[in-house]
Amino acid sequence: MSGDVAVEGGLLWVGPGQTYQDGLVYVRDGVVVHAGPAQPGIVPPGTPRINATGCTVLPGLIDAHVHLTTNSDHRNVIPSDTYRGQVTRPAKLLHGQRNAWRALAAGFTTLRVMGHRGVGEIELRDFIDSGLAVGPRLVVSPWWITMTHGHGDLFYPPYTPRRQWDTADGVEECRKLVRLQAREGADFIKVMASGGMARGEQPHWPNYTVEELTAIVETAHDLDLRVAAHALSIEGIRRCLAAGVDSIEHGSYLDRDAAAEMAARGTFLVPTMAFNDWCQQEGLLRGLTEQGVADLSDAHDRTLEAFAFAREAGVRVVMGTDSSGTLCPFGAHARELELYVKHGMTVDEALATATVNAAELLDRPDLGALRAGAAGDIVVVEGDVLADITRLGQRENIQHVVRAGQDLSAHLRTGLDVLDL
Repeated sequence: MSGDVAVEGGLLWVGPGQTYQDGLVYVRDGVVVHAGPAQPGIVPPGTPRINATGCTVLPGLIDAHVHLTTNSDHRNVIPSDTYRGQVTRPAKLLHGQRNAWRALAAGFTTLRVMGHRGVGEIELRDFIDSGLAVGPRLVVSPWWITMTHGHGDLFYPPYTPRRQWDTADGVEECRKLVRLQAREGADFIKVMASGGMARGEQPHWPNYTVEELTAIVETAHDLDLRVAAHALSIEGIRRCLAAGVDSIEHGSYLDRDAAAEMAARGTFLVPTMAFNDWCQQEGLLRGLTEQGVADLSDAHDRTLEAFAFAREAGVRVVMGTDSSGTLCPFGAHARELELYVKHGMTVDEALATATVNAAELLDRPDLGALRAGAAGDIVVVEGDVLADITRLGQRENIQHVVRAGQDLSAHLRTGLDVLDL
């Protein structure tokens, strides 16, 4: 569904370095017609209007790394492996729908979803796109590609039955799994290229050979799909760069040399700093053990160092939180941007990671900016976000969320009264 709306007044941020005082955005049939200084005669009589006086007007924001169908019940904090093994697929999808609403109400109108096999995120994406459900735009990888005894495979204990294509080993199996995911309706491919923090693995382990990763990337690119690589270890990152992946997710142990290579190749970094921050600050309240918090502390510290290396080298950073159930809650996405500013970015640079940079990674030039021809996704935030990025993370400041020209604010507020019980 799409609509017409005019957003008038306020501080209009249309992209990095481009602001207008007392701006005007006019959306017709879900597409931006005008975004810039207020001018007479642009908005036809009868168009619904939003008064943004005293507010900051932003493009709809993009979180490029979320795990949508994770636990949304913050009253019932359970370990992730218990949730994965004991919650039914329909229940996971309902959790995902609630998480999607929370993200949308926070001003994030697009989510790049690291999907879970057979849960229904592709179908939810299509329902939202066709107007049968309300939610953010979803860009979905239907499930990961991982090797036997790799990150993802080790999310499940050895006695858990494996289905065909839960893992792929060797060049030809990797190629086939990309093709199977494309047939499922994948928007992009996610590959596990290093170990992580699951029981029985180490983050410094590389996963997959350069040959296997190259097969995944070549096959995906042949089908116009981009490849996101979970890669913490430096060896995993190096292999990913040799294979030509499009984005490094996490990149915790990135060093200066690899950062320089990323910048030269145009590889994006999605740092997911919020997840580590939540785990260090509140992990014991969110399902982690003391040992789990301790195990994540080194990755947390190294992620900050890697972020500095990436910025120093000129790597293109894209915002992604790793939002995942109760560990890194949906609706708190702006925390990632706060951390970017805390660790050296200007507010303008941070906003770019969740708009134009993210849109470029997604290969969606219609998203992440307010200009003629762009999607009519708009967030109206009370106060001056450019002076204080923390305003974006306070729910009471989110005055309006517009998706494809439709002001969903009243609808979302009513729903959140139920969603946050």
